[in-house]
Amino acid sequence: MDASLNIAIAAEFELCERIVEALEESELNIAKVTVVEIYPFEEEQGIRFKNKSVTQCSSKEMDWGELDYLFFAGNIEQVSHIVEAAEQGCVVIDMKGICSTLSDVPVVVPSINEENLIELRQRNIVSLPDPQVSQLALAIHPVLQTSHLTKIFTTSLLPASYQNIETVTKLAGQTARLLNGIPLEEGETRLAFDVYPQSTLSLSQQFQKIFPQLEAVVFHAVQAPVFYGMAQKVSVLSDYEIDFQPQENEFVQYHEHFITPVMTAEIESEISHVKLHISRLSAVENGIEFWTVADEQRFNLAHLSVKLLEAIYHQGY
Repeated sequence: MDASLNIAIAAEFELCERIVEALEESELNIAKVTVVEIYPFEEEQGIRFKNKSVTQCSSKEMDWGELDYLFFAGNIEQVSHIVEAAEQGCVVIDMKGICSTLSDVPVVVPSINEENLIELRQRNIVSLPDPQVSQLALAIHPVLQTSHLTKIFTTSLLPASYQNIETVTKLAGQTARLLNGIPLEEGETRLAFDVYPQSTLSLSQQFQKIFPQLEAVVFHAVQAPVFYGMAQKVSVLSDYEIDFQPQENEFVQYHEHFITPVMTAEIESEISHVKLHISRLSAVENGIEFWTVADEQRFNLAHLSVKLLEAIYHQGY
């Protein structure tokens, strides 16, 4: 490959760092990486790629037409940047699925439905689904190879980092205050030592764009007082008994013992790669259930996005 790829990243500082780490581990030869500060960085926050400082600029300074690819992890209010970049010929990886409901934007999870990248020709935009969707998709994909599933239920326990880094900071601050007997401000949403439901709007629609044959999928989501690492309890049912023999692949690792978000962080601090960790796999009547955990920042967003970029590049887009 020629070292000619010009890549930009538009995300929060912490996610930018994780994307750059994943890019350094990829086989792509990259000429230039630029950070687009759609979320302002602190003065001391700088990104380095292969030991060199990365140029940081605002969206107003960007010439989107000079880019080959853009990793975009903004919100719906910033979607105009995606449209502008795509119209100028840049292929946009919509990392959080904000364009996923558009009929002419493919929703793709690496290793599952990469053939749908052919639809990139329509708008130069591809959506990686919400981390809740990609985590479930990777977990059930091996089951679908041998079984016909009729119902899928999943409950996601969302960490503070699933929202943004401000939520992580808020959870840390609230935890410290409450442990020291300092009450929260009146009307302040309580994150520490509490849970509450979150919306799952559009998740089923994203999932069905990946697996059109599956209609009976139910998502539940609960905000949990955890800093990093998303966990899911999954139950899948069939009309018949499921005989599933788990086999690990480049994305998934199975464990005989119970794995939690904290344990996942400890495991991955000692190895050079990240994975989706599955444990507590057991049979139920005409089905199976299991527990999955992944670092939604490093794995579901950064790692999967870079793997998606590799697939896009190798298919010639």
